[in-house]
Amino acid sequence: MPSVQLGSLFRLPNGTWAYRYRDATGKRPQVGGFKTKGEASAALGDAIDRMRLGRNYRRSVTLAQLVDEYLAQHIAEENTLRTLRERLKYATDVFGDVPIERLLVNEIAAWRNRLPAKSAWGIHKALRQVLNYAVRARMLDENPAKEVPNPEPKRGEVPVFESWEDVEAVADELRPNERGMILFAAGTGLRPEEWLALERRDVDREAGVVHVRRVYTDGKLRDYGKTDGARRRVPLRGRVLAVLEELPPRIDTPLLFPGERGGYLNLGVWRRKRWKPAFDVAGIAYRTPYALRHTYASWSIAAGVDLFTLARRMGTSIEQIDKTYGHLLPRAEAHERDLLDAFDVRQNEPQAAEK
Repeated sequence: MPSVQLGSLFRLPNGTWAYRYRDATGKRPQVGGFKTKGEASAALGDAIDRMRLGRNYRRSVTLAQLVDEYLAQHIAEENTLRTLRERLKYATDVFGDVPIERLLVNEIAAWRNRLPAKSAWGIHKALRQVLNYAVRARMLDENPAKEVPNPEPKRGEVPVFESWEDVEAVADELRPNERGMILFAAGTGLRPEEWLALERRDVDREAGVVHVRRVYTDGKLRDYGKTDGARRRVPLRGRVLAVLEELPPRIDTPLLFPGERGGYLNLGVWRRKRWKPAFDVAGIAYRTPYALRHTYASWSIAAGVDLFTLARRMGTSIEQIDKTYGHLLPRAEAHERDLLDAFDVRQNEPQAAEK
């Protein structure tokens, strides 16, 4: 690192530190907000190196510093960031003080072999994700974690309800509003955080669709962006429209499925106090609320809905749909054959008429 004599460090009135140096154009940019003099000094050194080396500049950071930087700029839901932090801790606990350019493939491979079997794939994927960022930021030429095999575990059978009767058996053990919420979720495939955020204005009964515009998670409401693939219209089948007509009227809240007091339902508490006991009374094996989304997907495939359309309705990718539900496609083969046979018949009808 070059001497800080090429620039200057000083303390700001608010107690934080800043630096100033003369750049290649003769200007003297000032950067502040550093908690300590040491942090400001290191940043000044980086700035001078960046000016001198240009495209050849390479900032040296430890893995722990890289993880902090990556998480600070990564845009995702809070629950996603929380999972990422938990996974990356496995790496920083072992390699946290190691400069990223000194991470070795053989050491990463040995580390991966010691990870818990059930979560090793996700943990190693998180490390790859962060080191990919380092490559994009030109801190590394290559990602050493990519050289370590990371086979994806075999996907287990996704939990689904076998029939509407099973869904209704559980729903019937809940309060009227909650019953409608469950039947609605099974009939639309929305994520729990999406149906929790629905307002009455999101339902267009005349057009027979529900507009998915926002999510409620970790106690916060967030709108989907106008171009976000998750923002979408989902058709409402007749069964779901009938359920909506039966919902108890509420004038104290705009929410479609509010909690008892009109606010957002606390999913964790509700799942423990209301959802799980309903299975015990109904005599049905327990499934998480997310199984309602899986159920919608499996029934849609069985009904002959193509993966492209299903991906749009569920706000995800075709690849993810195929990975999660592709094994269910054989159940839709007979319906697919019927559709193709009917098409062939229609194609032949004009020719038969001409004869």
